[in-house]
Amino acid sequence: MNRETSTPSSSNAKPVRLRIPGILDIVLISDREQIQWLNQHADVTRPLDPTASFLHRLVSRRLTSDLGFHGGVLPVFQPRSDTARAERQRKLAQQLEDSRGSPGEERDHISAYVSGKKDLGDIDVTVQQWCGRLFLAHYRAAASTYEAGRLIAGWPSAPPWRTLLDRLTGRLDRAKDLALSAAEGDLHCVHATTIGMENVARSVRKLRAAAKDARKRAESPDDILRDCLVAPPAVLRGCAGEIDAPFVHGGPLTRRTILVFLVARAYANSGELDVAFLADQWSECPAHRVVPEMLRAVWYAAHQEASKEDGRRPVPAINTLSHLWHRAVS
Repeated sequence: MNRETSTPSSSNAKPVRLRIPGILDIVLISDREQIQWLNQHADVTRPLDPTASFLHRLVSRRLTSDLGFHGGVLPVFQPRSDTARAERQRKLAQQLEDSRGSPGEERDHISAYVSGKKDLGDIDVTVQQWCGRLFLAHYRAAASTYEAGRLIAGWPSAPPWRTLLDRLTGRLDRAKDLALSAAEGDLHCVHATTIGMENVARSVRKLRAAAKDARKRAESPDDILRDCLVAPPAVLRGCAGEIDAPFVHGGPLTRRTILVFLVARAYANSGELDVAFLADQWSECPAHRVVPEMLRAVWYAAHQEASKEDGRRPVPAINTLSHLWHRAVS
């Protein structure tokens, strides 16, 4: 299907447009097909043009200047035209595909936490280390690297007074230096151990809460994963030219338009994992398979522990995980 010309099917989730002529034009979109249609459009861009409006300039500073590193901006803010980014994404996706299924010490700790066998106060640090070791086998996380990652992850939505204070005190610069040093200069690893790890950590905590609920344990693993997977709240896009989106009212989208893809809401509406990771699109997350597989594995371990305690016969591990994996990638 040509996503640039074909019209998405109708949806109850209609776009919301907030516009003050000459000042701002924001379009909020929570329909998976509409997000896909726009994201694949040639004139929809990642970087916001700071000359388009004051709001564009403000947001651009937050995402590219404030979160800029010595080696450039984070991959999640790089344009699709960046061929080096695209090639690195392709190789990284293959690397993660080849490594999926390797348990690792961190995954064992996360499983014990979800099952309730261990009350790990530093579960966030453990999750960060799991994320980091997808890139560097010797990545080491600590309370300091987690706090740095958390500051960076929350930067785009932080209140202005907080960002001003963190700039003036040098807290942001110190956080970026620490995250970059731990990742040995790999900006993809920086992204995974900051913005990425926050969503994984929140998913793990939700799995632990679900494991304590007998009613939740009776649900299928796929349903549990849909309930507990935390998707990014939103991603932003700009427009390089006029776009006639048939599902957006009020005239064409222009350079002054900021598109807000409400990914978490679109995922909640659809329940499809590919929505959470923008899979099968140019900007898909390279970890769109390895993260769900890890979460399934730790839930399975928690379910097995609960089955033993309840006196129920555990389900054979190989058959269960194989069945779930086929369902996930089919």
